[in-house]
Amino acid sequence: MKVAVVRGKFLNKYEMQFFEPLADIFDITAFGSLTSFHDRFRFPVVKLPSPMDLPDFPYKMPVLNRLCIDAHYLLGLEGKLKGFDLVHTAETYYHYTQQCLNAKKKGYVKKVIATVLETIPFNNEGIPGRQAFKARARRELDHMIALTNKTKAALLLEGADPKKITVISHFIDTKVFYPAKATIGRRRHSNKKLVILFCGRFEWYKGIFDFIDAATRLLHDPALRTYQLEFRMVGDGSEKMKIPEWIQHYSVGYEKMPSVYNDADIFVAPSKPTPTYEEQYCTVLLEAQASGLPIVTTRSGGIPENIGDAGILVEPGDVSAIAEALKSYILSPKKRLAYAGLARKRAVSVHDAGIGAKKLAALYTSLF
Repeated sequence: MKVAVVRGKFLNKYEMQFFEPLADIFDITAFGSLTSFHDRFRFPVVKLPSPMDLPDFPYKMPVLNRLCIDAHYLLGLEGKLKGFDLVHTAETYYHYTQQCLNAKKKGYVKKVIATVLETIPFNNEGIPGRQAFKARARRELDHMIALTNKTKAALLLEGADPKKITVISHFIDTKVFYPAKATIGRRRHSNKKLVILFCGRFEWYKGIFDFIDAATRLLHDPALRTYQLEFRMVGDGSEKMKIPEWIQHYSVGYEKMPSVYNDADIFVAPSKPTPTYEEQYCTVLLEAQASGLPIVTTRSGGIPENIGDAGILVEPGDVSAIAEALKSYILSPKKRLAYAGLARKRAVSVHDAGIGAKKLAALYTSLF
């Protein structure tokens, strides 16, 4: 079976790691933009020009989306899809999803499916044309993969056919992300020098200022005065210049991320929702689980489905709860070790890339 995976600018290693095992079963080709996040996988990549490739300028996305309905458009995509049996696109409102449906209508491809991440029903409909894009996709897609049950609920509220929806989450290569022996040893003993880690976009909706506030409280907590606490933030974003100097903050390539997690003792993902955004799944939580880190995170969007009972969940924006959860880990090596074990166990039994590949393979086959 010839399978096209269309992701445009957002073609990335994070998601493709559970597509790569499928290269042993299917003839896969990925389609990205000229400046896609990553382009080296076990299968070939075709790069096509996109408005998303334009250099950043003020109000770039609002301007492009108004001009294009949606800026995720790939020039010449329809013709490039000739001869594919299955096209796997993303989101109901992305412009290249409409292009994939156009290719099907012209007889170039046999089936089109889409992975949908959005958890907020009727979101992304404010721009003229978007509502029609979404309605057409729900009507004409052969199947939709909902990232979470919350995503499925949103699709159903929008009018999607429940028979056309399967819930398949994201996955992680647990052979690439795994606990280092040195890290396990640190958690097993009463080590008082601890690294507390945040990874992700340096944006306020990722909870970075809640992380900073919680860190400040912990550093001034009399009960922790004998501890050497180090706070690290790895990533990039518009709020980078507002991060205080006493917090280590830097960006690294994806290939170095396993060592970033292995240098840490506790992981925090304090994401918080807005009226038009909430965490759809949180990939870094998969990486932290696979790395066997005790985790503190928030009940936002798809996070509860991601983390299960393998971490401490608090309400978004509750800095006191974040600080108290971290403090409980700091004071108890036994608790750190227990939650580290739960995290790794969940990664291997629920989130391993091999599991995801089998689910995708089963779905692809069922469609034919």
